[in-house]
Amino acid sequence: MRTIAYLGPEKTNTHLAAKRYFGAEATYLPAASVEKVFESVERKKADFGVVAIENSLEGAITHTLDRFIDFEESPIKIYGEIDESIQHCLIYRSRTSLEKIRLVYSHYSALAQCKSWLSANLPHASVRESVSTAKAIDELFDKKSSVFPVDERAAIGRIELAEEHKLKAIPIPIEQDNRTRFLALSLRKNEKRSKRNKTSLMMVLSDRPGALYDALKPFKTNNINLVKIESRPSKKKAWEYIFFIDFEGHETDPRVRKTLQALKQSAANIRVLGSYPAGDIRGRG
Repeated sequence: MRTIAYLGPEKTNTHLAAKRYFGAEATYLPAASVEKVFESVERKKADFGVVAIENSLEGAITHTLDRFIDFEESPIKIYGEIDESIQHCLIYRSRTSLEKIRLVYSHYSALAQCKSWLSANLPHASVRESVSTAKAIDELFDKKSSVFPVDERAAIGRIELAEEHKLKAIPIPIEQDNRTRFLALSLRKNEKRSKRNKTSLMMVLSDRPGALYDALKPFKTNNINLVKIESRPSKKKAWEYIFFIDFEGHETDPRVRKTLQALKQSAANIRVLGSYPAGDIRGRG
């Protein structure tokens, strides 16, 4: 039986995405942070890990990108991806009213996704970050976590968290489609291929004029669709950036091989993070 590490506790968005991808028969190992998810896979305490990488409203999850940067020699590969629709709820005790709420806990990404609704509906409430949406529920009841009494607190999370703790939950409407993309991580490559495949890489460009233009040109030449490009500070040299690129195609495809070979002429360093079926939410590994 496979073991899957994820950002816990149970019933976080990451937990439910992991269960959707790997199924009910796997064993699920909650981790306290994204860092711990990576470590569990690297140290073979878990066969796979699941972490969030991008939200359709708020963009990249920088904690995950930075983990790839900080441990560039890590053997971890991207094994697959899970695209999940996210529905947040405001969760609070049944005897509490919206007018009473003065403090809202949640993961930083959930707070950011709901900021407009919070501003319009709870203008007098402060927000406080939790390591996960599930942990926010624990802080909701922790009398030592805030000067605000328990009846003046709320949390943002999935409705399953409210049901588990018998709390009241009201859906938070968001006009745009709110989706989060999660990565399945492994020490081994995914040998499966589908009709649509995706490849992810990270690279450091040579320090010269036109380096980024030269790096992107092979994608045009070889008719490869770029899905995403993101930059993060390298943390090694001031104003040096690492670029994360997702594109359609598998690293074994002839035109992808040509592109990767051409990239080596423009990049000071390049690392393929993985090739995998795109948007496969039912993969089994």
